[in-house]
Amino acid sequence: MFYLLIMKFHIVFAGMWLINLAVYPVLRKSVLQNKNKSGEKKLIHLYLTFGNLFGMIGGLGIILTGIFMVTDNPLYGFFQFTTNHWLASKQVLMVLLLIILGSIIIPTSKKIRAAIGTDFEKNEQLSEDLYNNLYKLFKWNIVINLIVLINFLLAITHNFFV
Repeated sequence: MFYLLIMKFHIVFAGMWLINLAVYPVLRKSVLQNKNKSGEKKLIHLYLTFGNLFGMIGGLGIILTGIFMVTDNPLYGFFQFTTNHWLASKQVLMVLLLIILGSIIIPTSKKIRAAIGTDFEKNEQLSEDLYNNLYKLFKWNIVINLIVLINFLLAITHNFFV
């Protein structure tokens, strides 16, 4: 009974990540369309905040519920390619995702946040370095979203490949 509740939470957290998949392109387009315009800083802040909020809640939820599901289910294990290749693949992708987040996404986001400051009404030209970091973040968020999508597809199709 408790396992099913955790699994439902796992699905909800996965849904949060999938929402990012749909919303990120819209926010990215808005940021690009408003380059050097009034309100640009607010849109960049929204882009960072949305990704941070849904990414942290969804990601942490996925990790914690996933760990519980693996430890509570005797059929599952960590990185067992011989018995559950789909699950082991998901786990490897999650480790890769965490490495990308810790080494690229978080440091780049911090640089962008520092560059836009806290006064979003102040109309000042943003630096080329900020835009370079923003474009870097856009590219890596695509990679993160692809990893999330692959993980999702592995989860919903694993019964077809038994």
